[in-house]
Amino acid sequence: MKIKLNVMFTISAIFLLFLGLGLTFMTSFIHGMIGLDTNPASLHFAKAAGGAMLAFAAMAWFARNSSPSQARNALVLGFSLLYLLTSIEYVRSIMVGSLQFMGWIMAGLWLLLFVFMALAGRASMTES
Repeated sequence: MKIKLNVMFTISAIFLLFLGLGLTFMTSFIHGMIGLDTNPASLHFAKAAGGAMLAFAAMAWFARNSSPSQARNALVLGFSLLYLLTSIEYVRSIMVGSLQFMGWIMAGLWLLLFVFMALAGRASMTES
């Protein structure tokens, strides 16, 4: 099964857009959905993370039709690292009891994004 990099960038852009909008504008709802406290500090950091997700969504959207380059390689590596570290953090949070069942779903989504971005990126990496 070969996954095209432009498809992965498009999926990433859409996923990160919805996540960023949710964290920015529906912060309490998202926190409640995954079982987190809604204290002012956690809401602030969630909104800041939402802004970052929106920025990542824009990067993925504008990179989706880019030609092979070192900049595109860097984006693939950056997105792969983001997805891997986020999935690890979700699993860690579940293990210490911070997250409920929805945490497993989110961890799985992040892990799937990592696997498919890494596979698509590896197949599309440029030497120069």
